Amino acid sequence: MKTNMIIVLTGVLIASCATRQEEAMKAETADAVSADVSAADAKSQLASAPQQDLYSDGRTQLIKTVDYRFEVENVKKTTEAIEQAIKKYPAYISSSDLLLDNPILENKITIRVRHEYFQDLLRDIDQQALFVNFRNVKTDDKSKEFVDLESRLRTKREVEQRYADILRSKTGTIEELLQAEKSIGELHEEIEATVSRINYLREQVTYSTINLEYYQRISEVTASNDISVGDDFKEALSTGWKGIVVVLLGLAYIWPILVIAACVVGGIKFYRRRQRMAIPLNK
Repeated sequence: MKTNMIIVLTGVLIASCATRQEEAMKAETADAVSADVSAADAKSQLASAPQQDLYSDGRTQLIKTVDYRFEVENVKKTTEAIEQAIKKYPAYISSSDLLLDNPILENKITIRVRHEYFQDLLRDIDQQALFVNFRNVKTDDKSKEFVDLESRLRTKREVEQRYADILRSKTGTIEELLQAEKSIGELHEEIEATVSRINYLREQVTYSTINLEYYQRISEVTASNDISVGDDFKEALSTGWKGIVVVLLGLAYIWPILVIAACVVGGIKFYRRRQRMAIPLNK
């Protein structure tokens, strides 16, 4: 009896230990999966984050422009790849021009992209190039112009406010009040022009410009250069008609000579005919 109880207790202890070990293994697996997911999320976030801007120190106000020309294997596939790359970033195509000048098929695209993602988009575009003709990056620092415009704007608004106070208090002569009102109108126009310039520069600084020119060398004869049988027939008719016109023009130039030659030939024939008719009569 005691032996049976010992066996039962031993089995219970073994089952309990196995259950705890299984739960511990499940917890470890869950932690590992969670760690993998966290690592994947971190990689995704790092991939989507813009890389450090090598063309700016973060304080300057720069307008960045790149002129980029390169050869590709297939213009159509490259265009599709670039369009997919543009969709990854806050960017858009402002112009596009496809041109065929045998044996070169070329596409010109102008892209506007937020300056934080300027290098990332360029890096994606670099992968499409077989041969780079040029890749020129230019920056135009507008920091000083921003400071000057904002300083002038503050000054103009302060002057405008003083004139407004004069009109509001109505202190001064009528001429002074009329002059103050006129000055306010002029200042308001200058303020609007300054604000418009600041907004334009801010948009130029916020978005960088990528001017792309990529081309493909066409080795096959394109359909536009194929000449059909109908085209050959038309060309033959045209050439034949031109030949007839040339001949008629030549005859028009030498018609007096032709008339004289015809008269000479006719006279000779007439003279010979008279001689043949005169010979029997003499006999």
